[in-house]
Amino acid sequence: MQALVFCNNIQSAQVIFELIRRREFAGIVIPSSNNKLIQEILNSAYVEPDKLHAPSNGDNEIVEILNKVKPDVCLVFSYPKIFSQDIIDLPKLGFYNFHYGLLPKYRSGDPIFWQIKNKEKFGGLTVLKMDRSIDGGAIVMVEKISIQSYDSYGLLLQKSVVLACQVLNGFMDCLLSGKLDYKPQNLNGSKYLPKPKLKDVTIDWKTMSMREIAAVVNAGNPWNRGAITQFEGEEIRIVQVSPANYDQELPNTPGKIILANPQYGVFVVCKDRELLRIETIYSSVGYNSGGMILSAGIQEGKSFD
Repeated sequence: MQALVFCNNIQSAQVIFELIRRREFAGIVIPSSNNKLIQEILNSAYVEPDKLHAPSNGDNEIVEILNKVKPDVCLVFSYPKIFSQDIIDLPKLGFYNFHYGLLPKYRSGDPIFWQIKNKEKFGGLTVLKMDRSIDGGAIVMVEKISIQSYDSYGLLLQKSVVLACQVLNGFMDCLLSGKLDYKPQNLNGSKYLPKPKLKDVTIDWKTMSMREIAAVVNAGNPWNRGAITQFEGEEIRIVQVSPANYDQELPNTPGKIILANPQYGVFVVCKDRELLRIETIYSSVGYNSGGMILSAGIQEGKSFD
């Protein structure tokens, strides 16, 4: 059995090594716009140039690739395209999506982001047989994964890919033997979560709790350099934070900096007088952590907007 992989990030591309080991690797498809990933794959020397395909995502190009490669099955990992039924029907065993989220709740092009932002205790990997719907096909495998309070987008993505590599062997064995169990989804009441917008990665100090701020910071790290806030008219991105304690009564002024020094760093008051320690920021002077955050002009007594 030969599998053609569709993916769009270097983390997900790791699955090809397991398929190569199993001698079931037919090739990899990467959008032509992702030149960085294309070069990384070519430079790895694990994939022959004729097994790497880089379409502009038009249906005709995809059909040409499938007719040329003739894979038995196609495996999709975070690939930015909705496939038509004509394309899905071309491989004799169809298309299967390895979705980095629990379905049907996290039907989305970016389930990693929403699971962290929504402070879920568990995320997961859902393997489903693809059809014309968006993330609505029959489920064949589900594995949960714990989400820690410190898990960033990058960490949870890597954990999800490691899980996908572990699940892949059992999936391929069951697919080959015809032992997959197909469970239709109940999509009643579920809604598709879009890609995050500016408002989804922006901190509102007045309305967001400390946990909500930490979640949006983690959900935006590293792809958005964390979460966006304003400081004296300049955009600052908060990359890493942690809960903090203080032995004095805190003011009820969310966003106020009550401590900023090289030894202890930067402490900010949140809603309900909770306290957050800012560990890393990104600003016009670059990335800074610890006492170096003060080089961005952040001072005790001032406030984030």
